[in-house]
Amino acid sequence: MHDPARLPQMNGQLMTCGGGFETWLQYIDGIELRHFCAFEVLDDPRGRACLADYYRKLIEAAVENGFGVINEGLHYRASRDWGTLIGYSPEALADINARGIAFYKDLSREYHSDATPMVIGGCVGPRGDAYDTGRTETAAEAEDYHSEQILTLRDAGADLVSAWTFSNVEEATGFARAAKAAEIPCVISFIAKGGTLHDGTTLEDAVTRVDAATGAAPLYYAVNCAHPTEFEPGLTDGDWTRRLGGFMPNAVAMELLTLCSLGHLEDGDPEELGDQMAALARRYPHANVFGGCCGTDSRHIARIASKVSDLRRTVAA
Repeated sequence: MHDPARLPQMNGQLMTCGGGFETWLQYIDGIELRHFCAFEVLDDPRGRACLADYYRKLIEAAVENGFGVINEGLHYRASRDWGTLIGYSPEALADINARGIAFYKDLSREYHSDATPMVIGGCVGPRGDAYDTGRTETAAEAEDYHSEQILTLRDAGADLVSAWTFSNVEEATGFARAAKAAEIPCVISFIAKGGTLHDGTTLEDAVTRVDAATGAAPLYYAVNCAHPTEFEPGLTDGDWTRRLGGFMPNAVAMELLTLCSLGHLEDGDPEELGDQMAALARRYPHANVFGGCCGTDSRHIARIASKVSDLRRTVAA
């Protein structure tokens, strides 16, 4: 499905995705994630079973409300530097990237229908920590680094690759160029706490600059890993918002480093989050991806999908 026109979210289909499984695995299932590298749970029978349970509940909540699902997230830190940090050779890392895609393919075959399509995504995280970036790479360095994982995900059968929690324009530009060279559709999702990226760039400027540097290579842009009250200041008016295609918020407004060190799951109010996402769906009628990030689970996805689908039906009536 490397033809972008065949992706259901590009054709009006409401879709969701779940990026909150790491906090669920840590605090509900008690599974240690070394350096937040969730991909290695595939090597642990119990971890794999917990992961499958999380996704099945999420998918069923989505399907019940007429949403399709972009199945992605496992590969967030399955890139060279993070893999080396926890002892994976290049060959072992390539293998587990491919097994992660196979995991999502198995889920997709179980739940896919024409009305609720399943898409296989390869989620790519930043080279460094999203909140403590250190040195900013050049676009050329980022393209070289991310191309390795992008090619592995493409060859394993991903329908698209998504950059999650990117926080600077140079790395986003390099990622988009790498995906374009690999001839696989890509999406870029920024962290925009207070409406700006880590380096102070506004969300509007980030989208505009990456588009200018890549020939508008990304299918669309998204915002994730922040609560709607935190990224809303960056949603300024203008034509640039036509490039926004998705929102994957955290369950609560809280710094990620704090959220991930509480020792318990901070899950907020699913009902309230559903209302906030429905408001975004009204404001951006061209956006079709409404998912979740840290602290979210099937309860949040159920309320988001229900309220967004109700809103869209009301608007269309």
